[in-house]
Amino acid sequence: MPIVSLDRLLQHASQNKYAVGAFVSMNIEVIQAAINAAERKNSPVVIRIHPDSRQITRFDTLALVARHLAAEASVPVGLSLDHGATLADTVDAIRAGCTSVMLDAAEEPLQENIRRVKQVVEVAGPLGVMVEAAVGHMEHGAVQTDDDLADVEEAVRLVRESGATILAPAIGNVHGSAHGEVKARPNLNIGRIAELRRATGVPICMHGGSGTPRDQMRAATDAGVALVILFTDIITAFNEALMQVLNAHSSGIALIDALVPAQHAAQAVIEEKMEDLGSAGQAEAVLHGLRKATV
Repeated sequence: MPIVSLDRLLQHASQNKYAVGAFVSMNIEVIQAAINAAERKNSPVVIRIHPDSRQITRFDTLALVARHLAAEASVPVGLSLDHGATLADTVDAIRAGCTSVMLDAAEEPLQENIRRVKQVVEVAGPLGVMVEAAVGHMEHGAVQTDDDLADVEEAVRLVRESGATILAPAIGNVHGSAHGEVKARPNLNIGRIAELRRATGVPICMHGGSGTPRDQMRAATDAGVALVILFTDIITAFNEALMQVLNAHSSGIALIDALVPAQHAAQAVIEEKMEDLGSAGQAEAVLHGLRKATV
C-alpha cells in the first residue's frame, strides 16, 4: 500500500496506548530489515531518514526504496525526517515523500525555536505534513538532569505558537551513540511525559529509544509516547554482524555475503523493539481504520 500518513499512525497509537517504532535508516538494508520485521510482527512501522544520509545519497533515493517496499507490504509504513536542521532539509524531505518532518532547534532560545519551527509549519501544514519540534536538552550518550528536562510551559508555548503537531521533549531519554559516545541507561520521567501530553495535546515522540527497558517503554506509551526513534541498538547489531564476516575473510569477499547476515541481525533486533513498544499485532487494526476512513 502507499506510504501511510504519520497522522493516521499516531492517532491509532495514541488511542491504543502503544508506540510506533521509527527506525533511522541510512541504507537500503536497514529499510528492508524494518519493513520485513513489521511484516513478521504484524506491526505498523516508520522509516526515519536522517540528513546525514545525503553524504552518500539523496533523500529521494532512499524514499523511493521505502515507497516501493511499502507498496508491496501488507502492513502500514510511514516515512519521516529525523533532525532536520534547516527549512531546506524539511522541504527536501517533503519533496521526497515524507509525511512528517522534524525541525530540531531545541538548543536555540525558545523564541528562536518557535520562529524556525513555525517557518516549517507554514510550508508543511497546507500539504498535510506533520511537523515535529524539540524542547529540552538531549546530549548524545548522557543522562539528563532535572534542568535538562522539557519545561511544560515552554513546551506549550512551542506547540501553540509554532503550530507543531508532534513534540520531541527531553524526558529522561538518552540520545544514542551515533558519534561513538557510550550510551547511558535511560531513566524516563513518566510523570513529565504525561504532563506534556495533557498540556500540549499533541503526540509525544521519544528519541534515543535504544537501551530502554521494556517496563519503562510500556509506562511511557501509557503516559503518551506514540512514536519512538531507534538507531543505536539496530545499527550495533548490523555493524557487529557485518564486521564478523569481514574480519573472517579477505578484503576481496563479495560485500553481499556480509550484508545479508547484517540485515538479518538488524531485523531480529527490530522485531524485539516492536514487542517492547506494544506495536506488534496492531497493523491490521490500523489498516481497518484506514479502510473505514476511505469508505
